[in-house]
Amino acid sequence: MANCLDPLGTFADWRGEYERALELLDEGLAHARELQAPEETADLLRSRATVLLHGGDFEEAAAHFERSAALAHSAGAPDKVAGARRGLGDLARRSGDTAHARVRYERALEACAASWFSAGETVRILIGLGRTAAAEGHPEQARAWLAQAADLAAEQPGVLELAETAEALASIAESPERAAVLLGAATALRGAPLLGDPEVVGIHRGTRAKLSPEAYEKAFDEGRRLRSAAVRER
Repeated sequence: MANCLDPLGTFADWRGEYERALELLDEGLAHARELQAPEETADLLRSRATVLLHGGDFEEAAAHFERSAALAHSAGAPDKVAGARRGLGDLARRSGDTAHARVRYERALEACAASWFSAGETVRILIGLGRTAAAEGHPEQARAWLAQAADLAAEQPGVLELAETAEALASIAESPERAAVLLGAATALRGAPLLGDPEVVGIHRGTRAKLSPEAYEKAFDEGRRLRSAAVRER
């Protein structure tokens, strides 16, 4: 039940239903704690921290990420330690502390085990490093990080990492048309628009503002049709 409630909370977060997401994750946490399951508790705390981050509660999100990392370490799950550290990197970056964010991401990379199970987390860390470089005014460095993320994401059986890479690439796209194509691809890959993440919502809003409604819809629809092929285009 806890393992089912975790993604259900994530889906609610995608829709921007923060309170519902927290309710679902709290229910999952109650089950995981009753079973004294540290790894599952770490997962749920990391998911809850992400919801809090999206909702702007940085202080509580940081405490959740720290607790998640400690529990994952005690359970011998280095990829989940990496996930919590990456979450702390996201928090630092979104609060404007890019130097601290870079350190967190680099520590997260060190924690990733060399296995397929950690590859998805590695993609997200590379995305974080790319977004950090972009925030510091280094677009070429950002593109290099995101190219690595795209290549690794394309090798994974799932598509969520590729969708996240597409959204990050859209934020530094060479044209608003290209950004709209990437956003369309991300929406198609995920199966739904990401309404709960202010960062992604801002990319959509900024791209729309630079194009006519017709041009935006045309490019967005092209991205939805191309899906992963749109991300692989360089």
